[in-house]
Formats: sequence, structure tokens, C-alpha cells
Amino acid sequence: MLQYFMEKPENIPPEELWQAYDIHHFAWLAALALVGILLVRWFCHCDHDRQTRILKVFAVLIVCQEIVKDILHYVAGTLEWEHMPLHICGISIFFTLWYAFRPGKLNGAYVYGMSITGALCALLFPNWTEFPVYHFSAINSFTIHAWLIIFGLMALCSGRLKPDIRQIPKLTLIMIALAIPMHFVNEALGTNFMFISTPSPGSPLMPLYGLFGNGYVAAALVLMVLVWIVLFLPWEIARRRKEKQQAS
Repeated sequence: MLQYFMEKPENIPPEELWQAYDIHHFAWLAALALVGILLVRWFCHCDHDRQTRILKVFAVLIVCQEIVKDILHYVAGTLEWEHMPLHICGISIFFTLWYAFRPGKLNGAYVYGMSITGALCALLFPNWTEFPVYHFSAINSFTIHAWLIIFGLMALCSGRLKPDIRQIPKLTLIMIALAIPMHFVNEALGTNFMFISTPSPGSPLMPLYGLFGNGYVAAALVLMVLVWIVLFLPWEIARRRKEKQQAS
């Protein structure tokens, strides 16, 4: 089993692979959900200063895991351009670090609207089924996406992160600003960062690709904004109710 721990996909026999929504997938999701619940509950019972330290340490550890991942791939001779943190969740690592040390409305909105939702989609629709479930890439992918979700939920459930619907236009501009140069990076390196060329196989974006082809990115951005409105709206309603109560 360990002989395939760092092996390239083309050298791994099919019988060693797993599939989305099989027993291995659900076991990983259940284990990570349990860890997440325990960590978020513990975090919420900590005082404010300790929470601040925890977020900083957690964010740094996520960055360290990303660095160690690339080092191990380099040593194993399996490092590729696709390993660069230029997918949505890879970029989320740096927004997480930014929020941990300089929390604000914009990076908080990104953590809520992109880090949590993007990482959750990655766990529900994984694109690392080309590796055995015990493969380093699978273990790293499961865990680092879970850490992004847990970090965001820690800040959210403790009340430190308050999603602001007024940040949606800025979030949209950020995604456009990231997508444009990433298109040229993909063209130069033959990569598919941010899934600009094609969506992740098995993801909910596949029907959009079937309908719009290469124009699916614009449709995906519109869909993303609609999802953000749904996600941010309850917080906006609660904020207005609170303001109304305070004014009365």
C-alpha cells in the first residue's frame, strides 16, 4: 500500500482507487465533520484573546502544510505546475492568513463566501479520486480543505466574523481580477487553475459547461453571485432587525 503513497496517477492500478460517495469518501467526511465540530465548540468557549492566537496559529499551520506538500512532491519527483496554490482553495489559504492577522469586512467576506463554500464543494465533489484514498495527495486534499472550512466556522460561529452583503460587489471584482491573469497562466502552463478552462469533473458546474461551453465562466460567476446573495441575505436581515430594535 505504501508503495503508491507518492506515486503518479498513471502508475497506480485501478483497483487501488476510490470513487466519490463510496464508503471511503463518507468515512473521510464523517471523521472531518467530527473533528470540525469538536474544534469549533472548543474555540467558541475560549476567550477573545485566546481565539485570536488560535486563528493565527491555525492559519500559519495551513500555510505550512501547503509548503510541506510542495517540498514532499519535489523530493518524490512528482511536483507539477498544478500543485501551485492558484486554485480557489489555494488562494483561500492566503485570504485565511490575511484574515487571521488583519481581520476586516472584505477578507471576512471572502472567508465566508469563498473559503468555506469553495472548500465544502471540493469535499463534496472531490477531483482527487485519481489517487488511492491513502495517497498523500488524497490525505492532503481532504485535510487542507477541511481546515479552511473549520477556520471559517470558528470565526463565524464565535461571532467574530459577521458577513456583510455589501461586500459582494468587491468579492465579484476580486474573482474577475483573479480570473483574468489566471487565464493567461493556464494558457502558458497548460494548467486549469480556478477551473477556468473546464469545471472540475462531477461538480455542479458541469451542466453550465454543457450549456455554455467556453463561456461557462461568465455563467458561473453569475451563479456565484446569486449563491452569495442567498448566503449573505440572512445576516443582512438580522443586521437590519437589530438596527431597527436599537432605534426603537
